[in-house]
Amino acid sequence: MKTLKINYLAVLVIVILAQIIPMGWYTAFQEKWMAYNNLTMEMGSDAGATPYIASIVYGAFLAWALAWAFQRMKVESAMDGLKSALILGFPVTILSNIMINLFSMRPYSLSWIDGGCGLIIFAVGRIDAGRVEEV
Repeated sequence: MKTLKINYLAVLVIVILAQIIPMGWYTAFQEKWMAYNNLTMEMGSDAGATPYIASIVYGAFLAWALAWAFQRMKVESAMDGLKSALILGFPVTILSNIMINLFSMRPYSLSWIDGGCGLIIFAVGRIDAGRVEEV
């Protein structure tokens, strides 16, 4: 009988990637993102470690939650996991950002910057967080 197990090494890799991906993403969109949020470089340096700690906690919970959900959904291949992650990730990242930004009277484009990064992390988060084993 086959059973799905959570691959904790993959979860750790995803946590690390969830730190690296936003660095590249937000570097690419830095000027627009900062302008849309009315931020300056000085404000970013004053933030301290709290945003980074929150990002690590988010990455860990997301990776484990996706592995847990896909284990129960019986997602057995990386491609099925990727499809499922994109289907789940789109409303959670893109659509929720659109809704929040519209109510906050912030630019619509900001939703795609923030949500796009989240969607990529969702997609990468399913590369191999669950594995099939014979029992």
